[in-house]
Amino acid sequence: MLGVLKRTFCLQKKIFSAFATIVFVVGIFSCASSPKKVVSETAKTVYESSEAASEAENQKITAIKTKENDSPKEKSYTYFSHIPTEILNDLENASPVSLRRAVSALRRSKTDYDEAEKVLLVLCKEIMQLCWPTERIDWEVPEVSFENSYLGAVKSAKNGIYDESTGNVDFLTTILPSLVVLRSDDVSAYFSMSRSALETGLKMKQDSVLANYLMGLLLKKNKMYENAAVYFQKAFSLAPECLQVAYENASCQYLCKNLTVANELALSLLQKYPANPRILDLCAHIAFDLKDYLSSEEYIAKVLQQEPNNLQALLFRVKILMEKKDYIHAAALLDLYSKQDSFSKDYLLLRARLQYDWSRNSTAAIATIENALKKFPDDAEVLMFAARLAGATMTSVGGKTVEQYAQQVLSRDPENEEALHLAVEGLVQKLQWSQAYELSSKLLQKNRERDFDIVSLHIKICLALQKGEEAWNLISPIYKTNSFDEAVIQDYILVLYKTGRTQQALSLINQLLPDSSTKLKSFLYYRRSFLQSQEEDALSDLRSSLIAYSRNSDALFRLYEIYYSKKDYKRAQYYLKQVVGLNPNDSHIRSLNEELSNLIK
Repeated sequence: MLGVLKRTFCLQKKIFSAFATIVFVVGIFSCASSPKKVVSETAKTVYESSEAASEAENQKITAIKTKENDSPKEKSYTYFSHIPTEILNDLENASPVSLRRAVSALRRSKTDYDEAEKVLLVLCKEIMQLCWPTERIDWEVPEVSFENSYLGAVKSAKNGIYDESTGNVDFLTTILPSLVVLRSDDVSAYFSMSRSALETGLKMKQDSVLANYLMGLLLKKNKMYENAAVYFQKAFSLAPECLQVAYENASCQYLCKNLTVANELALSLLQKYPANPRILDLCAHIAFDLKDYLSSEEYIAKVLQQEPNNLQALLFRVKILMEKKDYIHAAALLDLYSKQDSFSKDYLLLRARLQYDWSRNSTAAIATIENALKKFPDDAEVLMFAARLAGATMTSVGGKTVEQYAQQVLSRDPENEEALHLAVEGLVQKLQWSQAYELSSKLLQKNRERDFDIVSLHIKICLALQKGEEAWNLISPIYKTNSFDEAVIQDYILVLYKTGRTQQALSLINQLLPDSSTKLKSFLYYRRSFLQSQEEDALSDLRSSLIAYSRNSDALFRLYEIYYSKKDYKRAQYYLKQVVGLNPNDSHIRSLNEELSNLIK
């Protein structure tokens, strides 16, 4: 009797154990049926409970364990436990080469696949199609009629949804939801979750090409370019043969303003894929920023040959032509573009620039940019162009001055050097030297490369505030290394004169005069006129200055001052009117001319 009871108890125990196993397996595969998902872009976040996923997590059952965490006890419960570790590693690495290797190894071992092997083959196909679309799928993919956490995460990602219901129980369920970054530009809805998941995945497998690539894309789309570059570089070091990885690596270096590195990477890609439009477009933008406008136009022209309806490429070619001062062709292409779109931000910016730079029609340019301000009131590019136009015309644009627009940009982006520069220029125009000095000093500290335009403006401010030695300490080391640069020469001679080094200035002028260009020669004669002791000698130098370059408004204004002091008003006005013609927007010059006209009456 006792033996019967023991056998009955053992039988009940086995039945209960089998029933518990069935419940557990059903629990794992039901987690995809009621997922908790985050929808990218405009879709809403949907929160649904997932009891099966949480129970699996509580029991710490892992679908795939990485090599470092494998233990005999846990491995018996894994979803892919019977698949060789090398094949799983290749799937988790997920570069084009490793995916093909995983598929090839599995196909060699057998032709009839079980459920887990089918899922693995489908995942290889899905990752290849989503991440590396230029690669061919050259293997047969078995049909799968069921859905689980792996396949569910991929399906959700393809629909623009970040799937939270995977349970994050292994490497793949942790990172697969982040495939959604490939399908959406706005990653804000799931950025924190995706970043945290990818960081966890990279701790499990730091050499995964897929994980590094997805993290790079996520950060790039969140405009965190420096951070993204680290992951793209890692992915590129692991899979340099992959087109998408190599492209993103070069593109991110360009966005980080590492132009030399970006150019080298992009040109290397172009050698392998000489007709690829995206690579050609990237090369065009890099060449443009390197001021190689000839190469830039050549690349973008090849893009337009393949994609004649690419409006962005068309506008970029207009931009290149304008930098080359080929305004006739730029205007023709801009007119062509306007037939399809005359309201885009880029079109309005280029139209306003063409009106000002080529047509010299500041009224039309202001009207165009004011239209852009109405449509894009908070856009930094539009605000910056409005600031430049207000500075160039010395008038208000849309009721605001150059420094007001610059401050509007700086309120959102305090580190914007161009906005700081424009704000300083606006203060200089108003002769507000002390305020200009404060901002210019800040700009000078930020400008690591010491852009000479910024240095030159600060020197001008220093001289106006009688800070001659500061100006001298700035210009003298620059002149030592750039003594053939005409802009540097001009500032150097000016500082020599303003700091009392007049003999040194005169000696340098006489040394440079014989071999100088016409514009530099005009400047040198003009500056020498201040060093002449006799008025006739000064007048002679000023006439020589205008013979060398008749549009030298400084020399014309100096002649006006000399004749005005001699009360020869008619001759003074002759020169002043020419200054007005060269500087029509300078209200101070116009005011002097009006006063002179009243004197002559």
